[in-house]
Amino acid sequence: MTTLNQKLQQLLTIQDEAECARSFEAFCKDHFEDLPLPGENKLFDKAMWTASQFLSLSPADQAIVTKVSKRLETNLNQNPVVAGASQTAAKLVFSIKELVGQTKESAVNAWQEMLGSYSWSQMEPAGATRGVGTRLVSLGTFQQNIDDVQIQVNLGWLVDDDNLRLLLQAKDKDQNAIPEVEIKIFESDRGVVFARKTNQDGAMVAPSVKVGPGQYQIQVFYDDKVLETPFFRV
Repeated sequence: MTTLNQKLQQLLTIQDEAECARSFEAFCKDHFEDLPLPGENKLFDKAMWTASQFLSLSPADQAIVTKVSKRLETNLNQNPVVAGASQTAAKLVFSIKELVGQTKESAVNAWQEMLGSYSWSQMEPAGATRGVGTRLVSLGTFQQNIDDVQIQVNLGWLVDDDNLRLLLQAKDKDQNAIPEVEIKIFESDRGVVFARKTNQDGAMVAPSVKVGPGQYQIQVFYDDKVLETPFFRV
């Protein structure tokens, strides 16, 4: 009786790439209930990789992918070590939408812990408030020092419009305004989407910065140094 591995080896000897891909599709249909998880069988992974490059997914293929993905997800969730690592990685990016829902208190605490890991001091608590015609999710007011310069940031998200509200104040230890401190909004896929410097009053006000869905970070530049907030997802 021919084993699955023997069939996979025969499949990979097919020289025509399109025919190899079609044969792999037929193999998956014939052995739907016995397919291994990704990483369990190197021959299967190699065949799947080859097929994925030369044949688009059919509804049957998609069903296979969905089934294997669910099995893999279940396996990961049942493994406490892997599940714990996944949860830790997820916390590296904060979703500010959590502040609007029932988990607001825990979300606020998570954001403040992330700020603390970046050495930002939270001055005002984060939260969600109802504005005129829109919901404002506040990430609070927080500060950090660059040498003798104190940088204070007030950050909020206008939910209905996908806009960020951003205020920055820069002062020295004697409370003198510091101009030319640059603040940027960085998005993981698009790079810098906003940049502006403080004025002669040491202030920068941006009441409405259109951002859209994405993963963002606030960066402050002064005297060849940079301060960064944790990443947050809109």
